[in-house]
Amino acid sequence: MNTHSMAINYAQGRTSWFSALYDLKAVLPGLLAMFFIAIFSNNLAGVPNPFTLQNLFAWLDGVIGPVRHQAFFQVLNSNFVWNPLLLGLIVANVFGVPDCWKRGLSYIHMLMPLGIIMLAPHFMLGHALKLGAAPILICTVFLFLTATLTLWISKLFKLDDRHGSIIAGGLATGDPHVCAILMPLIKAKGGQVVHGTACVIGFGLVSMFLVPVLGDWIGLSPRSLGLASAVGVGNNAQSLFAAFGSSYEAGRWASWFDVGRHVIMPAGFLYVFIVMFVRKLRNRADETVTATRGIKTFPLWLGVFVFLWALACLHLFKEPAHHAIFEMVKWDFSLAAAALGLSLPLREITRHGLKGFAVTAIAGVLRIVLLLAAIALCVKTGLLPA
Repeated sequence: MNTHSMAINYAQGRTSWFSALYDLKAVLPGLLAMFFIAIFSNNLAGVPNPFTLQNLFAWLDGVIGPVRHQAFFQVLNSNFVWNPLLLGLIVANVFGVPDCWKRGLSYIHMLMPLGIIMLAPHFMLGHALKLGAAPILICTVFLFLTATLTLWISKLFKLDDRHGSIIAGGLATGDPHVCAILMPLIKAKGGQVVHGTACVIGFGLVSMFLVPVLGDWIGLSPRSLGLASAVGVGNNAQSLFAAFGSSYEAGRWASWFDVGRHVIMPAGFLYVFIVMFVRKLRNRADETVTATRGIKTFPLWLGVFVFLWALACLHLFKEPAHHAIFEMVKWDFSLAAAALGLSLPLREITRHGLKGFAVTAIAGVLRIVLLLAAIALCVKTGLLPA
């Protein structure tokens, strides 16, 4: 039978777009593997399972005790995404993954866009309005400046543009979750996402010691140091660790200003995607431009996310609905992260070497220096209280 007749038979037998999916028997082993990894990683709604990695880390946090008013594993970024990823990596690299799981694991490509869409009600700009114009402006300017600097530095280092985009998104927003969010948009490989996440978290661990030392050295007030920690370190627990390292009052201010960084997070990954998408359109013949390769038009599901984010900013999602949707987000990302971990051999992560860490460190230090200078200038000119 030739190719043409096979195509005709396929078209005649296909009754809907569901026909393109694998049958249940083919995907069930992989889906079950994702499910069990997820429920043994996180405390998920509807599953009263006490034997989870999340509870283990919480118990260890109790044994270790608070570190500068923060839980130790929260500082290391333990959450509903990285717990199943870690458990999946252990299972895959210690015990291996049977071939019969692989079709089910491929459903990560459906779970990721769905989870990103459901994240939209989580970002309400109205929550940041009480911060004042100057702090919001600083958060916004340094989000775009950090993303631009990181993309430029990664180009200078000849880092794969997909890898550089992942680092740029995570570092600019101060949230390693963005590394995972950018995966379907940038068409990054799983190893690049995990390596980029490690770069962002690793530099956060360095910057949470660096920012308070530099801030105290130039004489920033607790309020200004709280803002510098929220923007210059990010990642919530790490920024609070940095601010509390200076003073209790600075830590309280950091928790206040962190809201401003958090609610504009979607602007960060949208900016990175649009920049790389436009670059790809302008350099179609350049084979070194791989970020967003394969995406021909603005993704429909991303448009749905933007629309729902706009509705969230208008406070059309009430608090009970917002919390219920976020429980669904935890389920979705737990399953997707489990699939990613089960799909990755460690060599896919380690093969990227130290270049990514170098890019992250240079861009991160530049951001901290420029941020501290900008905050000191704003204090001197009266735009920020002394």
